[in-house]
Order: sequence, then C-alpha cells, then structure tokens
Amino acid sequence: MRPPDECVVEGVLHDTPFSDTYRVIHRADTTFEGKSYPIVSAMPWTYTLSAVQCGKEFPVEETETHYIVDSDFEVPYLEGVTDEIAWIPGEKNKGWAIGENDDPAALIAENGGMRPFVYHVNAGYEYGYATYNQDPLPDDPINFTGFRPTWVVHPEGDGYEMFFLIPEAPDSQGFEWPRHGQGWQLNFGLYVDPEGRVYVPKPERAAVAHHEDGWDDYHACVTINLASAPIPTTRTQFPGNESYYPSETFLPGYASAGAPGHKYWGHKGRTMEEVAVWEDDGAPGLNSPGNYHKPYSGGCDRAGYNFAHAEGFTWPELRAARTAMGDIPTRDQLYKITLYRYLGQEDKTELLGTLSYEQQANQEWIPTGEGPEVHSLNDKNGRFIVNGPVFQDRGDHVFAIIEDL
Repeated sequence: MRPPDECVVEGVLHDTPFSDTYRVIHRADTTFEGKSYPIVSAMPWTYTLSAVQCGKEFPVEETETHYIVDSDFEVPYLEGVTDEIAWIPGEKNKGWAIGENDDPAALIAENGGMRPFVYHVNAGYEYGYATYNQDPLPDDPINFTGFRPTWVVHPEGDGYEMFFLIPEAPDSQGFEWPRHGQGWQLNFGLYVDPEGRVYVPKPERAAVAHHEDGWDDYHACVTINLASAPIPTTRTQFPGNESYYPSETFLPGYASAGAPGHKYWGHKGRTMEEVAVWEDDGAPGLNSPGNYHKPYSGGCDRAGYNFAHAEGFTWPELRAARTAMGDIPTRDQLYKITLYRYLGQEDKTELLGTLSYEQQANQEWIPTGEGPEVHSLNDKNGRFIVNGPVFQDRGDHVFAIIEDL
C-alpha cells in the first residue's frame, strides 16, 4: 500500500484511482485522435525501495567516492542517491535481483570476501545504466554492452577503494568483462561485505552509471491503455540469468512512455508479483520458464517500435498441453494491441496493424495479426510482429492502443 507522505518522493501523483497501489509519476501528455492522455510511469509500491524501507535508518559511513551503508545485507535506501533503485520482494533475497530464496549473507559466507549483488531499478530505468565496449571481444562479432553500474570495490589497507571500469578498457582493473554464459563473473551491481555493509557509489562519481539519455522528451512512441484493467510488463535481466523483473504497468486511461529493453507483457488484471517470475511454469516435459502467461513481447522507444506475440505463449505443443491441463486464459485476461502512426508532414494518422488472440473450439487461444505492416514471424507457431522506425525529423509519432478483446 501507499506509504506515508514523508516516504513519497517528489513528483508522485496523489489523486489517481491507482495511487494506493502504484507509484504514479506524471512525465508528460500526449494526444491521440483529439483526446489528451497523461503519460505516466507506474511502479507497484511493493517494488519501490523508498516505500518498503519507509522509516528505516541505517548507519552510514561516507568516503570520498562512496557511502558504506550498514543495512544488514539489505538493498539500502538513501534519499537522493538510491531513489531509482527497486526493491525485489522475496523470502530471503533482501531486495536484491537474485533468486527470492537466495540469502546474500549465505552466499557471501559460502564464497568468501566481498560479493557484488545485482539490483533492479524503477520502471523506465531498467536498461538506463550502461557502458559500451568500443572494440569487439575475442571471437565476439558484436560490441558488447554491459548493463547497470560497472564499479568494483577493492580492499585497501583498513578501508576500501572504489574503482570504475572504463568502457574502452573494461579489464583495466583486472576484472573480465561480464559475459553471459557458463562460468562468467559479475562485476556490476553493489558490493556487500561479510558484515552486511553495502557500498553505494556517490552519484557524481558514478559517471558510467548515469542514465545519460534520460526520458524521451519527444515521446516518439507511447502505449495507451484503453482496456479495463492494468497490464504489468516485465524486463529480462541480461546480462544475468534472464529472470523477469518489473517494468512499466500500463494503467487504464493513461499513456506510458516507450523504453528500450527486452520486455514481456503479462495478463490483464494480474499483479506484478504474479507476472515478474521466472520459475518454470511449463507442462510436464515442456520447459517454459515464466513465458506461458505473457501473451506479448517487445514495445517501443525513441528509435522505433517492435511488438510481437510472445514466443512462450505461441509454442503449439505447450499451448496444447496447458489447454489439456485446463490452464486456459480467460477472455478478460487477454487483450489486443493496435498500432497507429501519425505522419507529421502530412498531418494524418495511418493504421499499422493489430495483434490479437482468437479462441478455438478446443479452447486454445490462437495468435492473430492483420494490417498493412503486420507480418508473420513463424507460420507454424502463428506468431506475428509489427515493427519499424519512428522518424522524429518528420514529426512522426507511433501510438500502441491496448483494448479488451
């Protein structure tokens, strides 16, 4: 539930129908077909660090480069410093973006020394922190991007010294660049020592961790929820274990700004706690970690739009097995997405296409797609996609409209 006012950061709306459940922040306004919609960012209070830790105070030691917070292994809230860090609910994880039954104290005791723990951030900032490797890694044809803050802490005498990894030379401090795969090492996140103290860089010193691009003031692509209930969306953690963590919640009657990242959309009306999970929910013999209850993937940002049916939901064998088990989404839980493009130079709006679902006689929900810009990703699976660029220099905008089936 909404915390006391003293724990609500500046800019949060108090008077929406959703303010008791979500941290709703007004970003801008947009107009579609003559009607104005507020563009908001919505994060459940249960995932908002300042709300979860409302009233808590931790002993803090300040150094030249960072704060040492004695939070007993918890993700700490420091006003003005960790405002955009999210709290991830779980039995033992103490807010970190690790397994909900993973105990950071036990992991440090098992592995020894200081260990980095990955945290997640509030909606709109999931992939906001990044560094870019200008040179391809060995046997790697792409320039790898490391997400989230890349700083490390070394013991130095009786204290600890903070190092910042250099994007052009990520191994300059003797640490390999984080790799996705077997045996790779984390060197991003916040470091925690064996006594449970968390090392938080000062914002002015963590230049590589800054959300440099900020919010898209142009709002090249926005999503407007005209359906009957909120729709939670998630991001996958990459590099990492690709678990699902909270992203925007699309609130009825409101618009949401586009944000980059690998996004999956949950059932309409489900809570974020029911959607932002990774545990295998597949039928016996069919591994489907968290995907089956996420009907769409993708989204949009300042560069363009990329909406598709989610691959887990369109897997024919899994779909048939879950239907046979009686695990069938209701009509109220599903929805359709229709995309329109406003052409600034011509001052007109054109239809791009609609993604939806139709229920068959055997109760299976089959993906459908129609429209001039919709094409099939996989004819066998019946997966459709609609994607393309947004030309801001022409004054173009794209609107993704969510509606009930």
